[in-house]
Amino acid sequence: MRLPALAIALFTGAAGLWGCVSSPAVYDRAGSVEKLTNEQHVSMVNCTPRELARAEAFADFARHETSQGRPHTARDFIELSEFNARKAFENSRDRSCLGDLDGDGIPDPEDRCPEEKEDFDKFKDKDGCPEPDNDLDGILDPQDRCPNEAGPVKNEGCPFMDRDGDGLSDDEDKCPDEFGPRQNHGCPIRDSDKDGVPDNEDKCPQVQGPKDNEGCPYKLIQVTDKAIILKEKIFFAFGKSTIRRTSHPLLNEVVLALRDHPTYVVRIEGHTDSVGRASSNQRLSTARAVAVRKYLLGKGVAPRRLQAVGLGEARPIDDNSTEAGRSVNRRVEFHIVSK
Repeated sequence: MRLPALAIALFTGAAGLWGCVSSPAVYDRAGSVEKLTNEQHVSMVNCTPRELARAEAFADFARHETSQGRPHTARDFIELSEFNARKAFENSRDRSCLGDLDGDGIPDPEDRCPEEKEDFDKFKDKDGCPEPDNDLDGILDPQDRCPNEAGPVKNEGCPFMDRDGDGLSDDEDKCPDEFGPRQNHGCPIRDSDKDGVPDNEDKCPQVQGPKDNEGCPYKLIQVTDKAIILKEKIFFAFGKSTIRRTSHPLLNEVVLALRDHPTYVVRIEGHTDSVGRASSNQRLSTARAVAVRKYLLGKGVAPRRLQAVGLGEARPIDDNSTEAGRSVNRRVEFHIVSK
């Protein structure tokens, strides 16, 4: 407790001890005593009531004697008043003298709730006020499993955790131990067929297929290490290089395959049967290979990835002496040059 200047003056005798004290000096000294006792009145009442009463009474006697023209007795009384004021001050400086109406160990001058006991639950225990609901979540502390953290009733007053750290609390997360996006209720988006297309975007989630084909396998082609194999022929107008519309879905799947394999460079080979002049067949096979390349370019495939070559009737794969064999030999092939 800080020592007041008035007390210092009284303790050191700064007020002075003189043989004959003037009337103004008596009144000043009595006022100093009164001011000191007022400043620490509560603690003096609690711990030094006798010295307090004497200090106040002798100060009144000193004033009375002064008013009656008896300066010597006034001096004696003011000195007795100051002596008792010093004793009262010295013996009332302990915190226990400040008063503790609610008995919670926090002196009333420091107690924001002097008539209510502090609950000492390690939450704001120095203000002297009880906090029945520390976290203000509407659940009283005795019933609150987490009294210092706000939480709902259904979780006994504790906040819901987010164990997987995906931004969804465990109570609303359908997969609380697996990181997943909010739009999937906190669950990770699966890729059941391991084709790189998540199930929520995969139209064939149990069968592998490229992303550009919505996760479904190609229907009209097959991609191998060396070639893109066509499951049906590319049809052209008779004797010409004009691609018939019926073959557009087939070529569109070739485009998808090239998108799925963006580093592949492909050689498009045109082939014919042996009917007619070899030079004519050579020109036709080249024109048809070029027409296919042009179609793929029109779908966004980069020119550097496509080569076109006509091989005419030089590489039959079936018997040209039969119509069935000649039909097989009239073909377009896609060979992978580099990956």
